[in-house]
Amino acid sequence: MEDFKIYQLLHSMGITAKYKGFRQTILAVQLALQDEECLEQITEKIYWRVADQIGCDRSCVERDIRTIILRAWRIDPGPLQQLAGRPLSSVPTVSEFITDLTAYFKSQEEQQEKEVSAR
Repeated sequence: MEDFKIYQLLHSMGITAKYKGFRQTILAVQLALQDEECLEQITEKIYWRVADQIGCDRSCVERDIRTIILRAWRIDPGPLQQLAGRPLSSVPTVSEFITDLTAYFKSQEEQQEKEVSAR
């Protein structure tokens, strides 16, 4: 998965690279796309790995990603709901957000593969 596609989606939600959680979210989604089983143990398999790559504490990873989710929610919760594919009555958790992003990009990849094979 190209960083740029994740970057574009986050940017469309009002989340820019000026937030620490921006790069952390990109790394988290890439890890989940490489191995979806990471989503079953987000703390150990995603937060810790992202923290190691970024050089920070794992609690910072969760906090920083939560910050960008709150920003997106305050700007307009519509894109988050569209991404989730369901109505949201409250701000999604970090694990829900990462799971929703992963599912979105997985479905995009599958659709592209179908289009290529249909040719």
